[in-house]
Amino acid sequence: MDHLEQVVLVDLLKCSALEIDYKFLVLKNIKINNLCADSRKTQPGDFFIAIPCPQVLYNTKEAIQKGACVVLATADVIASFADQVAFIEHPNPRLALSLLAKAFFKIQPAVLMAVTGTNGKSSVVSIVRQLWELLGYSAASFGTVGLETKNHLSNLPSLPALTTYDSLSFFSLLKNLSEANINHVIFEASSHGLDQFRIHGSQITVAGFTNLTQDHLDYHKTMEDYFQAKTKLFTEIMSPGKIAVLNASSPYFERLKLLASQRNTQIITYAINTPADLRATKVKVKATNIAFDLEYNGNTYHNIVLNLSGTFQVENTLCAIGMLIASGTTITEIIAIIPKLKPIMGRMELIGETSNGGHVYVDYAHSPDALDRALKSLREHTKNNIWVVFGCGGDRDIIKRPLMGKIASSLADKVIVTDDNPRSENPASIRQQILSECTSKAQEIADRRQAIAYAIAHLEKGDTLLIAGKGHETGQIVGNKTHSFSDKQEAEELLTRLKL
Repeated sequence: MDHLEQVVLVDLLKCSALEIDYKFLVLKNIKINNLCADSRKTQPGDFFIAIPCPQVLYNTKEAIQKGACVVLATADVIASFADQVAFIEHPNPRLALSLLAKAFFKIQPAVLMAVTGTNGKSSVVSIVRQLWELLGYSAASFGTVGLETKNHLSNLPSLPALTTYDSLSFFSLLKNLSEANINHVIFEASSHGLDQFRIHGSQITVAGFTNLTQDHLDYHKTMEDYFQAKTKLFTEIMSPGKIAVLNASSPYFERLKLLASQRNTQIITYAINTPADLRATKVKVKATNIAFDLEYNGNTYHNIVLNLSGTFQVENTLCAIGMLIASGTTITEIIAIIPKLKPIMGRMELIGETSNGGHVYVDYAHSPDALDRALKSLREHTKNNIWVVFGCGGDRDIIKRPLMGKIASSLADKVIVTDDNPRSENPASIRQQILSECTSKAQEIADRRQAIAYAIAHLEKGDTLLIAGKGHETGQIVGNKTHSFSDKQEAEELLTRLKL
């Protein structure tokens, strides 16, 4: 991350709006080259932010040894290093890092949106970006599937493999997008990123909420903690008076609406059949698309064609429509281009068809609700049997494993339990936890490549196969190694070989 001009520390602190004690006169003339939160990457003249963790004392010592000219840390860390370097005390270094990054990189896109929720984030940001591009805007979206834009970009920061990037990568990316004249940007806000203050300081004009169902309880511990993390987008990050687009059919809708309203937030609601500002009715599922009527502002727009699979994509599209309306696009402009939307990578993506008429889909569904929604949606597209190949990730929420086994057995006709990303766990143990709630119809095929091959080879006319859990991912994590693997690529190659 290059920054060519030195920054006067006191000026940076004032621009960041951090609440700190300016009695440290020694800071008056300090100039810094860069912000840094990774002691391994610290260079002389850097401003090091000591993020609390078990290794914080070691990290701080390393940063000082590598030439950090000033360190922001909690009081206990400062006490351990006395007068070795100029220190700034702050009780929340994570929040401080985000606000400092905002001030350091300065520029953000004029239209900046964020969407949060358990499922649907990637679909919503992709749909919004596609609609913007169809309307002629230079646009970008980023999150789980990475950065997506039609524009050529150079000098981008090194982007980590996270749904919500760390603060330095995040604000550096916003600056680069702005300097490339990409002023319509939407991104995914994960619960981890929100809880860890990674995007505090972002000038969000519109925020969307899709749903909240069980996931990430290895991190959040309870659904209430999970919900509270999500609410930060609306209660702490987005400025009062902006616009929130909320799913009226979510059990958490009323609570989130109340919290948003307390900050004078304007609210646009959406739902399928449930009363809402944007309401889809008469949803008709066809072989390769979905049609629905849209009610908005007293008008009904009939037979809108959505070239995506899965009725939940209607809900995601409504969220996207609401977010565009919130930023000033008219409903008639949006309706005209909805049929031009293309499938989203790894999100109920139709990979192909077998020679005897079986269809193969890949979807990122890796939570109980996502798997439930995906299988129910495919039932509407399927004339014969539904097959599902799936597993669960290691070192993650173990509670959901038997739940997903039960859902698969109840909604699919043929179930194959395989490995996902076992990470450091015993893969066989993960599979057994899933199988504990499966019926006798479930089979266990440990090797994911073999599991996919078996399912595709046995598809009959009118069957549908859902390969769930990894979606767009191009690697499988076993132990501490990532092996090249893509559900989509495996399926495409198998379908080609079978046809030959």
